[in-house]
Amino acid sequence: MQSVNRIRPSNDVLLQQELAQRIADRQEQIATRRRIDRPSQDPAAWAQISDTAKVQANMGAWLRNIDRGLSIAGQADAAMSEINTQLSRATELLVLASGDTVSLDDRETIAQEIESIGQTITSLLDQENAFGRPLFSLNPPLEIPIDENVTVNAAPSRAEFAALEPLLITIANTIRIGDANQRSNLLNPLSLQSSITANILGNHGIETDRLLQGAARLEDRRIDISEYRASLEETDLTLAITEVQNLLINLEAAQAIYTRIQQSSLFDQIR
Repeated sequence: MQSVNRIRPSNDVLLQQELAQRIADRQEQIATRRRIDRPSQDPAAWAQISDTAKVQANMGAWLRNIDRGLSIAGQADAAMSEINTQLSRATELLVLASGDTVSLDDRETIAQEIESIGQTITSLLDQENAFGRPLFSLNPPLEIPIDENVTVNAAPSRAEFAALEPLLITIANTIRIGDANQRSNLLNPLSLQSSITANILGNHGIETDRLLQGAARLEDRRIDISEYRASLEETDLTLAITEVQNLLINLEAAQAIYTRIQQSSLFDQIR
């Protein structure tokens, strides 16, 4: 038993080792600015950090979705604005063609321009977005998740414009072979489609605003989450430096006491 006790460190030595380790830990925290980098240092805080990291990952994915949605929404807005412009021109041409004084040659020219408008609108509706997918998807529209249980339609469905192309074909044919009344009767359907397109564009603006608002909310939350994680994970430098200073004082005191005890024991042995 005595031989075992001779090789076992005394409590004073163990105290010095513990203080030295705590000083080294605090110095590492000061150098790295991280209070926790493994679960054993603070299991409860580590669990909260892990949960926070998952939330941050989800928020990052939602923000990337919003960026993607805004890109699609901007392209769709430009396309629908151009469709509105084309429909306005088609209305002007139909009004012009409805007069009794328009010659057969003029009606043919107008009909060809109406057909060109229809082709332009078809091209706008058939284009792909920047990610290689149809800008105006087939029914239903593409839903993009931007938050927990929140989705946004970055672009309307192509089905919402289904009546446009056949109507323009009908108008072109009627301008060629129909009478003035038949041509005039198509003004109301064309006006209706123009109104529908304008309403679609208005609703699209609301969806775009939802994307922008969602981005603002997520950015605010991301800052809050980052600050919360930092409070769990990062070192309070002022506190850590103060702790190191106090630990150094305690270590020096423990070493001094141990030295005095050892000297006293040696003196007793000499006596």
